[in-house]
Amino acid sequence: MSPIPDFVVEVRRKIGHDPLWLPGVTAVVRRGDQVLLVERADNGRWAPVTGIPDPGEEPAVAAAREALEETGVRIRVDRLASTGVHGEIVHANGDRATYLDLTFACTWVEGEAHVADDESTQVRWWPISSLPPMEDVMRARIDAALSGEREARYVAPAGQDDHEPPPVLAPPAPVLGVDACPSGWVGVVLDTDLRASVFVAPTIAGLVDLVRESHDVAVVGIDIPIGLPDSGGRLADAEARRELVGKSSSLFSTPVRAALEAATYEEGRAANLAATEGRTSVSAQAYALREKVLQVDAWVRAEPGVAVVEVHPELSFARMAGHPLLERKKDADGVRVRREALAAHGIVAPPWFRGSGFGEDDLLDACAVAWTAVRHSLGVSESFPATPEVFSDGIPAAIRA
Repeated sequence: MSPIPDFVVEVRRKIGHDPLWLPGVTAVVRRGDQVLLVERADNGRWAPVTGIPDPGEEPAVAAAREALEETGVRIRVDRLASTGVHGEIVHANGDRATYLDLTFACTWVEGEAHVADDESTQVRWWPISSLPPMEDVMRARIDAALSGEREARYVAPAGQDDHEPPPVLAPPAPVLGVDACPSGWVGVVLDTDLRASVFVAPTIAGLVDLVRESHDVAVVGIDIPIGLPDSGGRLADAEARRELVGKSSSLFSTPVRAALEAATYEEGRAANLAATEGRTSVSAQAYALREKVLQVDAWVRAEPGVAVVEVHPELSFARMAGHPLLERKKDADGVRVRREALAAHGIVAPPWFRGSGFGEDDLLDACAVAWTAVRHSLGVSESFPATPEVFSDGIPAAIRA
C-alpha cells in the first residue's frame, strides 16, 4: 500500500514538488499505562499513528482507520486533544508539505498490534513513563492526549490574553428598556436568562401595564428626560454629552418645564429664554418630544411602583463598546455595530420587521436601555452626575449607563 493517498498523487501530478497544505490526523492510542507507537519507515523515528484524511472523511474516522491500517488494532476515539500546524516537511521524494494536525486521544479496544503496512518498520506498546526519543512536536501531541484536559489545546492569537471579553450580566428579575417610536413606545424586556421580548403601546403607562401581564419587571429604563429643570440646563445632559466625543449632538439639552408645558414652539422658546435669562432657546427636536416627556413626567410623578431610570442609548452603547459608536444608527453599518455590541454582552437583539410601528434603530435603542436597566438592577450602573440633581418637581435627574 502506498503511504501517499491517491488524491495527493493526483494533485502532485499537477503541481510537482511545490508546497502543499494538507489536513493530518494523529491517533494517540492508550492501553492502561502504555501508549501505541510506530517506528516510521520514512525517517526511522518513533511517533503515534498519523495519516491524512481522505477527501470528505471525518477526521476522527480517519484516525480510527489509520490505526487499523497501520497497526491492526481497533480503537475508540475519545476526544480532540489538540490542533496545530506542523512546519513544512520535505519528504524523501522531494515533495514539500505543511500539515494542519488534529490530534485525538484514543483508547485501544481490540487487536494485536503489529506492522500492518509499509509505513512502519516496528509497532509496539511503550510504557508512558519511559517513551523512546522522538520529535518534540510528537511528544507534545502525546502530552495533550494524555493530559485528561476536556478542551483541546491550540495556539492562541498573539496578544489575545491582553483583551478580556466583557462580562455578561443577567438581571435578578426581568427589566424593561423603553424608547419612543412613531407608534408611541417600544419596549424590550430582558428576563433572567437575557431572553428578549418586544412590546409596543401608545402610552408609557399602557406599555408597562402590558408588560406586567407576563413579566414582573424590577427596573424600567426610558430614553426620555426625567426630572425637568426650572432654570438653566441639567448636569445630566452636560456630563453625558462629555462622554460622547464625536457623538455629543445625539443628546439634546432638556428644556425647562415651562417651555415644555407651553402650547406652541414659539411660546416654548420664549419661556426657555426667560427662564435662562436669554442664554438658551429650545431646539425644534427637543420641543417635538414635549408630549412624550410630559407623559413620562406625569407617569413617574404618579409613583408607578417600579424603579424608573433615565437612560441615553448612545451612552449605553459607548459603555458596551468602550467608545462612542460613530456610525449612524439608521445606516446598515450602524445597525451592525450596535447589534454586535449587544451580542458581546449576551443580548441577541430581536429581528425587526417593517410595519411594526417602530424602526430598527428604535428597537436597538430599547435593547441598549434594557442593558443599562440590567446594570442598574445589579447596582453597577453609572450615574451622570454622580449625585442626581433635584428640581422643584422632586424627581432625581440623572442619566444612567
